Amino acid sequence: MSVPDNRFANARVTNLRAAEMAEYLDGRLHMINYDESTFARSLLLASELYGMSHVAYECGLSSDAMRRQLSGTRPLYFDSVLGAMRALGIRLRIEVV
Repeated sequence: MSVPDNRFANARVTNLRAAEMAEYLDGRLHMINYDESTFARSLLLASELYGMSHVAYECGLSSDAMRRQLSGTRPLYFDSVLGAMRALGIRLRIEVV
């Protein structure tokens, strides 16, 4: 008897998690009076739920440095935002309002 292959189940869970994070961040971006610090804190929450060490690694930063950027105690750089989103499995999209 062979052991079941969990790769497909893991991929579904990962895609579901990424979809939930994308929906959460998108909803936050459409709030009234939404600013950079609010977005950074939203991205911080999503990163902590996913795993800060993985997100920080993808950005080339330590977990502490990534957390400081996303918490607002250090400047947040756009390459860090893109790296965090890539690590979370989500993509930033531009659309007409």
